[in-house]
Amino acid sequence: MGQKLLKTKLSLFCCVLSFAYNVYSQSLMEDMSTAITPGESKASFSEVINIISRSGKIFILSNSNQILGKGDFITLSLKSDGPVARAIVAKTEDAQAGIKIVKVYSLSRWKKLSKGTTVDIIKGDDSFLFAPKKATENTAESSTPSIDSEEDLFNEETMLNDTISEFNRSNRYIKPDNIVTAAYNQFRFNNKVTDDVMAGNQFSFTWGYQFSDNYWIEGLYGRTQVDGFPDQASASVIHNITARIKYTFKAPFYSYVMPYAGFQTISVSGPDIGTVIDGDTLRAQLETETKNDIEKTQIILGATLLKRLVPGWFFKADIGTDILSIGFGIEF
Repeated sequence: MGQKLLKTKLSLFCCVLSFAYNVYSQSLMEDMSTAITPGESKASFSEVINIISRSGKIFILSNSNQILGKGDFITLSLKSDGPVARAIVAKTEDAQAGIKIVKVYSLSRWKKLSKGTTVDIIKGDDSFLFAPKKATENTAESSTPSIDSEEDLFNEETMLNDTISEFNRSNRYIKPDNIVTAAYNQFRFNNKVTDDVMAGNQFSFTWGYQFSDNYWIEGLYGRTQVDGFPDQASASVIHNITARIKYTFKAPFYSYVMPYAGFQTISVSGPDIGTVIDGDTLRAQLETETKNDIEKTQIILGATLLKRLVPGWFFKADIGTDILSIGFGIEF
């Protein structure tokens, strides 16, 4: 009877111990999983791609989790596919992070990235993503490059020359889509009233858009105020509106030559032009003739020279049937 009672007690004790072990183990595993911080290798969090540069090397990501910091190595991954690229965080500001791609793991996944794509971020070591697979598993993507050593994380040659350059191959000599410039020239015309040549300072502003590789469409507005026309007590304003089509050729010394063709319209506004004062009809007629000579709409031909000064900035010169000007421009 005593032995049977002892066996019963031992059985109950083992059952309780087993239950307690399972509960404790499950609780411990849950605590461990929640204790993993995003900085550790297997933790991930999601951010959104806000901007991708034309070169494909620079991304602007959201930093809504406030986890990314300057100098962090991260891996971009697509939840349904797997790792896409390795990057380093260059700058963080205003809940955004600028990153530089240093290695691409899969071009097929890379092509799925675009503005607005949500990506999983793995911060720190990502070597676990490339652990050897069992022989029975599908090895369809065995050609995906892997990290063989720590130096591979800093090897930009593979990425710059073989991967992103293949995907974002472009014949554009100037990569950004837009160039805005400001320029100066003198606008000259013959004043028939005084029979001499008058000149005014024209300040012009252009906006060029690259709608196809090396092809640009550009709009120009120039304004010239001429004091002393039609008389010493008044002033007139000359408006220059121009539309151009350009093509880019590369030149030495970080320069570009852009032949262009287009249309130009010049108009004159002055409230006193052609007004008969004190019965002087001849003067009024000469003022009107001068205005008519200035105003025109014509086909134009010429060329723009751009000389890169520093990244993003150009010296600009326009030489054509419409204008001779110099100025500065910025690309974006």
